[in-house]
Amino acid sequence: MNYFVITESKGTVPPPAFTRQLKSRWPGATVEEVPNPASSHALEFSVPMEHSRVDGSLNREGCSIVFIGDIRDCADFALWCRTLLPPGEPATFCDESMSGSLQLDTTTTLADIFRAFDYQPPPP
Repeated sequence: MNYFVITESKGTVPPPAFTRQLKSRWPGATVEEVPNPASSHALEFSVPMEHSRVDGSLNREGCSIVFIGDIRDCADFALWCRTLLPPGEPATFCDESMSGSLQLDTTTTLADIFRAFDYQPPPP
């Protein structure tokens, strides 16, 4: 399932800053520029995480990040995406069918995301 972090303003996630911060947080991540200017995506990325590999893209307008992977990793990735945004910038985390959706703010937790997506993590 595809997950999205969507902002209300364009240009809030510039591709160079996204790349730099992604590789700083996850040194094993790969990022490739999408050279076709007709594509809606500026970058494609792959991030090895605890439960899966999160693969996705950043749109050219810098206002939408789409990714796929295990919900636990995608929730963690969404929280990281929130750190890239100005504190007052409205952002939404949702899935492609909008069966799960929530406002993503600076106080959102993994538990908030799991609740919104009706996910119960296995006991440790």
